[in-house]
Amino acid sequence: MNAGRSRQAEWASEAALAARWGAGLPGPIHLEDGRSLAVVFPGVPGGGSGPDFRGAILDAGGDLLRGDVEVHLLASGWKAHGHATDQAYSGVVLHLVGVNDESSAVTAHHSGRLIPILVAPPEQPGFPPPFTPPCAIASRGGLEPGPALERMGLRRLRIKSARAAPLVAAHGAGQALYAALLETLGGPANREAFASLARTLPLANLIELAQGQSPRAFALSAHLKGRAGGIVLRRAGLRPMAAPGRRIEAAGELFARLWPEDAAPAFPTRLAASELPGAFECAGVGRALAIECAVNAVLPVALASGQWAEQEIEAAFLAMASPGTYGRLRSLERWLGGEAAGGRAFRSAARLQGGLLLHADYCTRGMCGRCPLSEAVAGRPEARGTES
Repeated sequence: MNAGRSRQAEWASEAALAARWGAGLPGPIHLEDGRSLAVVFPGVPGGGSGPDFRGAILDAGGDLLRGDVEVHLLASGWKAHGHATDQAYSGVVLHLVGVNDESSAVTAHHSGRLIPILVAPPEQPGFPPPFTPPCAIASRGGLEPGPALERMGLRRLRIKSARAAPLVAAHGAGQALYAALLETLGGPANREAFASLARTLPLANLIELAQGQSPRAFALSAHLKGRAGGIVLRRAGLRPMAAPGRRIEAAGELFARLWPEDAAPAFPTRLAASELPGAFECAGVGRALAIECAVNAVLPVALASGQWAEQEIEAAFLAMASPGTYGRLRSLERWLGGEAAGGRAFRSAARLQGGLLLHADYCTRGMCGRCPLSEAVAGRPEARGTES
């Protein structure tokens, strides 16, 4: 018991233990069930709710494991935190702990899966070196990741456009833009709730309700708030400016600008791609959020509805600055931020969107070493900015 407490004290926090996993644990490593463990790829930090690392690739005594890694100071933390019955943790393939205070060598999930436990070995200063994926090696070798990231960013824009197309076809470009803007303003915490608000109070109804009322922005937000009263919204843990009430007020300001008095509930005819993202900056909508509105709502809907020429949309997208790197991309940005990238791999909105697609399609799916940027290590042309 004393030994267990001593081992627990060695790791000051789960964050410290997780950081050690990401940097590389000293070997040889053995699971609690006796198998040796080789870490092919530790995964990328989850950056929010759910497992601590996603897309890990592990060799457990010859068995190749692809999935997520969850970290706890104590093995009993799995049950204490409710992970045993949480579907979000059904893809965990390794339970990393500081101390195994359970009597088992595996952790059970309600799906029936038995997850091997690894007790973190004592830290040895200077060993092993931090994990370096192939894309980082390529970047440090002079690879310019920008062209490949921009191509992936354009692909993500077209994916967003394809998702918007059915709504455009069914309800028109105006309603599609209105719904996409509300989802974006809702943010990760309230995206689904704000999407529900767009369905329960369509743009045409909102415009009709606010007709003749002044000030228009206040009237629009008041009607939105009234309808949102019947929707469950997350409020806890949000920054004041991201609170749902403040975001609905921002929506009122933005919609008053896009659909002034007597405007039809259609795609705003006076809006031009060259005006983005400045046209969306208003009370409650700063530069970063305006860029997100342009990238996640305006450009996809304009592309899906043919409001603007595709070449014009792509030019506006490629010229747009980044709103700032998201937390889940920090590791990827660090890996790609070599001298050729000027230390900032995601300095434009298009490159940031490309990074999000790279993270979703490769980094978190156990495909490290197979992405277009990693292929440069093998001398392939895809990551060098040329089409194959």
